[in-house]
Amino acid sequence: MKTDKDRKIYSVSEVNYFAKETLEQMELWVEGEVTTFKENPNWRFFYLDLKDDNALLPCVADGSIFKDFGGSELVGQKILAFGFLSLYEPRGQYQFKIKKVEAIGEGVLAKKLEELIKKLKGEGLFDQQHKKEIPLYPKKVCVVTSAGSDAWNDFKRHTTDKFPIIDLATADVRVQGIKSIPQLLAILPKVDREGFDVVVITRGGGSLEDLAAFNDEAVARAIFKMKTPTVVAIGHEANESLAEWVADRRASTPTDAANIVTNGYLLIIDKLESIGTRLKIRADYFFSANFQKLDYNFRQLLQVKSYFKDLPHRLTIIAQAFAHQQKYLITDASTKLENLAKSLRILSPENTLSRGYSITTDSRGRIVKSIEGVVLGDIIGVKLARGSLTSQVQSKNK
Repeated sequence: MKTDKDRKIYSVSEVNYFAKETLEQMELWVEGEVTTFKENPNWRFFYLDLKDDNALLPCVADGSIFKDFGGSELVGQKILAFGFLSLYEPRGQYQFKIKKVEAIGEGVLAKKLEELIKKLKGEGLFDQQHKKEIPLYPKKVCVVTSAGSDAWNDFKRHTTDKFPIIDLATADVRVQGIKSIPQLLAILPKVDREGFDVVVITRGGGSLEDLAAFNDEAVARAIFKMKTPTVVAIGHEANESLAEWVADRRASTPTDAANIVTNGYLLIIDKLESIGTRLKIRADYFFSANFQKLDYNFRQLLQVKSYFKDLPHRLTIIAQAFAHQQKYLITDASTKLENLAKSLRILSPENTLSRGYSITTDSRGRIVKSIEGVVLGDIIGVKLARGSLTSQVQSKNK
């Protein structure tokens, strides 16, 4: 700066410097449609123009700002850019330096996706006849996602953490934006050849730009061609993607995908819990219904125990009583037998004969009780106490 006649005179460089210093104090959000987009070949910078219906705003951005965007695909799309106004001093060029960018107005991407869905649907890629069954009890599972991400942690927590029988492998890939497309196209055929029971492709939700890889035609066709049963879980219900249309099963979240994969094991647990509940109910009923009976039997056993405790003494008393009674019976029987023997002796024929009586028999040995039993001249026998006689009937007298 110099002075001339009390006037301050600035050079062009100084004016541009002051303008730059002033402008760069203004940070703001700008909404506009991208009309041009190109990269500086020597430096990692992007140059683009934003416009509305009445004006054009030249912009510059560091290369990292658009790392998750598709470059030339941004042309025609509206974005929301945050940054500050600046001035390129050598040429006095006014521009907006972008520090952060967000996509808005997803109409362009949504329209492209709608057209792609119609195309693949027309080819039959969404038909149910192509869907493979998810194994009921998978043991080898591969999850295709960013290792250590929230999606990975959620899936692991609901699979191997609950069911250690599952052997979980991870295909670590980028799942954010279009730059993840080459990685997915490279990894999907590889995991398909590894003999997994099921492959799960997952990430959290996001915008259409975030889900660009999962709405890519090549990625969708790669998933469709896989021989291994596939489950795709991209975010929540509102984030349904093209990849989910071609997958064998769609899941709303990584946790939902884990539940689909472990459904068979979950059914076993539910069945075992149901059996356990029924067994507990039956056991409670059994013990409740039989408690009084068991208590009664216990008291009966106590009585039996008491009875058998006194049994030896009781048996001794019974034995003594029995011995006494037996002795009495024997004595009484002996007396009766002796009396009977006496009576028999008195009434016996031998005793009668000993008193002088005899027994007469006819010729055939029959006892003669009256004179009518013999006739004159018959031979009769006479039995005496000592010996016998043979006689002839010579007369009969009444």
